[in-house]
Amino acid sequence: MRTAEQDGGRNLREIAAELRVAAALFEIRPEDEALGRIPRAETEERTPQVLREIAGHLESGNWWSAEDVPLGTGELLLRFPRFSQILPIYWGQDGVAISDDMQGSTVEDGIRLFIEETHPRCPWQLPSVVSECAQALALFHTEDQMDAFFCEAMGGGSGSEDFLGFFPLLARHCVDHLKEAHSPLWTPSR
Repeated sequence: MRTAEQDGGRNLREIAAELRVAAALFEIRPEDEALGRIPRAETEERTPQVLREIAGHLESGNWWSAEDVPLGTGELLLRFPRFSQILPIYWGQDGVAISDDMQGSTVEDGIRLFIEETHPRCPWQLPSVVSECAQALALFHTEDQMDAFFCEAMGGGSGSEDFLGFFPLLARHCVDHLKEAHSPLWTPSR
């Protein structure tokens, strides 16, 4: 909610006000169709009270923020949906890029194989991979941190390359492929 507020969305007071309006509507017209998508408490009678409690809690500011809690493995795994698929498959222990026919391959050969198998869906897949590369470099500052997360927690790898070199290389190859094979991806309509 705080992120939405910072990005120009509703602020916590506006959300609290909406919850109070919903609570009043539950008291007046609990069967109203407009309330169909609003979660209810364990009983219909308790729903208005619970919504008001949540509104009060939002306005109190007496709660933990994301800055108070370090990122957990589960949350970090959600930040890398493409990596959770491609790193184990292409650069993991049993990955495609290190199968028998790829024994002498370089990391760049593995990247090319990944891009070839993604083609022609590249414009929908590769930009997310590039952003995950940038996010990995922003969140993990050392090779040891990256090894611990991407190899141990995620089960992936980076071939023979260190992650600090692999992620920029992967991003560059993805961007180069998009420029060469799929350019322009967008043109202004007039």
